[in-house]
Order: sequence, then C-alpha cells, then structure tokens
Amino acid sequence: MAVALGSAVAVWVLALAASLAAQPTAGGKIAAGVIFGVMILLTVGLWHAVNTMTWAEVQVGRDAIVYRRWVAKRAAKRVAPSLTLWRANGEWLRILPSLSNHGFNRPVRLFHFGVGGAVPLDRFRVDQVKQACEAAGWRFDGDPARAVTDVQRWLHAGQTAEAAQLIELFGPFTEVAVDDDAGTSLVAAVLEDRGDRLVRRNRPAARDLYQRAAQAQRAFAGCTPARGQAAARLAEADRIDAKAEDTKPRLKR
Repeated sequence: MAVALGSAVAVWVLALAASLAAQPTAGGKIAAGVIFGVMILLTVGLWHAVNTMTWAEVQVGRDAIVYRRWVAKRAAKRVAPSLTLWRANGEWLRILPSLSNHGFNRPVRLFHFGVGGAVPLDRFRVDQVKQACEAAGWRFDGDPARAVTDVQRWLHAGQTAEAAQLIELFGPFTEVAVDDDAGTSLVAAVLEDRGDRLVRRNRPAARDLYQRAAQAQRAFAGCTPARGQAAARLAEADRIDAKAEDTKPRLKR
C-alpha cells in the first residue's frame, strides 16, 4: 500500500505539471495548483498514516495468552511477542478498567491475577476476549487477596498508580504490611509513594494522597494488640501527616 500511495503522489505531481503547462491564464494555473496540491497533501498524509500504523492480536490458548504487535514502518514485520501470560503460573484473570490518574493513563487491560503481567485491550472488544479466555479454561474468579502480591510487586517497580488501582478494586487490605516490615502498611506505602511522585507538579493531589496514606497507616495501627507496635505505626502515620501539612499553601503577610 505504501508503494501504491508513493506512486499516486508521483502521478499527482506529473498531473500538476501538465495542468500548469496547459492552462493559458493565471487563474487557471492557480486553480490547478490548488486542486492538485490538495490531492498531493491528502495522499502524503494517507501514506504517513499507513506507514506508521500498528496492528495487534491477542492469541488465547489453554496454556498461554500471547499479545503481539505488527508495525507498518517495519515493513509489516511482526514484532516479538510483547507479553505472554502462562497458564502454568496461574489460571486467574481479571479485566482492569482504563486508568487515568493525574496525567498517568493506561487502557483497559487483561490482567494475570496474582501473577502480574497485563495485556492492553484498547484495540479489542473486551467481552469477546473474556469469552475466548473462559472457553479456553481461564478463570475470572478467585480470592481478591491474590491482588496483594501484585500490589507489592508494582510498588517495588515504582508502578504505584497501577498498584493504587488494584487497592481500589480489590482492597482495602487494611492489615497487610509491606513485605516483612511490620511497621508499615502496604496501602500507606503505595499512596505515599504516589504522592511523592506528584508533589512537584500537583501539590493538592499529593496532599490528598498523603492524608489517605496516613489514614491507612492509622487503620493498620488498630490491627495490632501490641502497644509498642501500635505506637510505632501511629508515629509513622504522624510522619506522613507532616508531609501533607508541608504541601499546604503558605499565607504571606
């Protein structure tokens, strides 16, 4: 198609030259230039669109789900599989809705629940993908607590916007600590990290995240009967609250 469009541009250029030579008046030359100029621009634009177009597919099987992409500017060569979800690692899936969080965006995704890995579904009908997965034996149920593993993984990878989405969908995970750190709530750690990433460009959003993190940390403190441990957890909540206070605007006298 790219070759055909390139040939079309050459034809329009030749037609423009012939038309300009054939027109006896300046008005006719201008009209010919406008008409064929527009045709050339439209053809070049279409050529560019085709040359940069991408295609994608999701291949669903009993043992694996494979996501692949093709890129037109690479002469329609298939790119190596972007992602493979292996059934041997777990048979549970979830559909994660699109995510838009203060400039951070993700499309609807097919998520390997409790294992990690997500396939973008912005180019596909979600209901058809889900039906194909269920027909191949994949499951969309399972204990929501499986998401804890993914929240921990995404926190350590710095993907706290995605981790926060999992908490909203499957949480609240009030009693869960970060790894083996009995003093820090997983939810508080995710929200605080997200606040740290936003504080320079969106202080009100960061302040809200810090406040929510402090609340999660206080709820976490209420989950232990040990006074010393509860006090340490509350002190951590006070530390996060102080970060929220620092984001408030200062009044000038």
